[in-house]
Amino acid sequence: MVPYAATVQRVRIPGGNESQMKETIRQIGSAIRRASVYPPIRNYAAAIASTARPKDFVGQLKAVYDDFTRRWRYVRDPVSKELLTASPEAIWRLTMAGDGVGVGRGYGAGDCDCVTTALGAVLEAIGFRTRIATTAPIHSAPGRLFGHVFIQAQVPHFGWVTVDPVLHPRRNFGAITPHSRIAFWNLEGQMLGYRGNFA
Repeated sequence: MVPYAATVQRVRIPGGNESQMKETIRQIGSAIRRASVYPPIRNYAAAIASTARPKDFVGQLKAVYDDFTRRWRYVRDPVSKELLTASPEAIWRLTMAGDGVGVGRGYGAGDCDCVTTALGAVLEAIGFRTRIATTAPIHSAPGRLFGHVFIQAQVPHFGWVTVDPVLHPRRNFGAITPHSRIAFWNLEGQMLGYRGNFA
């Protein structure tokens, strides 16, 4: 039998500059794609989405958000490393507590990049096109770095909807944190556009 710790993968990415930030975004996108076809994540996503009214896609997003905020808690990375929960099994067990244990006491845990990966996988698993968004704090000087990452899902005939449980419970479903700049990225890590003081 393989020890539990050996069955999950977390990727360590050093932080601090633009190339490292872009690599983190690329790793998030890659992990989203892999995990979106992992059967436990797909089955969970379909079960939660089915609690919304038929073809109520915003309702499906809200159902996923509400369930996720019940099972997950924000926990920061170690001081010395950027840590990304990347394998489908690690996302399911550690971030989403899909095994009922999570990181302990029945909760999943992680920071904004871990939750972006998990929710991106859940939403892609039920047919939502997703993109990664990054923001810098509201009073940041002009620059090219960002401090927060989250997922957005495209709803047909509606537009892009933010799904960011890091803001819960201070801000509601669909909210975006106040920021000085925001950028949007595809799952390959390519910037699609930006607003604000991106230099």
